[in-house]
Amino acid sequence: MDLVKVKNFPDRMFAERARQTLDAEGIPSIIQSLDVGFLGAGAAIGLPQGADLYVPSEFVDRSRELLNDIFDGV
Repeated sequence: MDLVKVKNFPDRMFAERARQTLDAEGIPSIIQSLDVGFLGAGAAIGLPQGADLYVPSEFVDRSRELLNDIFDGV
């Protein structure tokens, strides 16, 4: 399964909200970030590189459509 980055978020909290949005639509996703997790030390403050959200390649277009509608400008 090829994973494609669909969006970079300023922190894991935004990425987790986006992941939940995709999950509600039946779209699997994963978050990649250098922080230590949602409740870890890195979650409290944003890291310069943010958090990336990836989906399987067959869901890229629909994921970007959903995320742009909700998280445009984030």
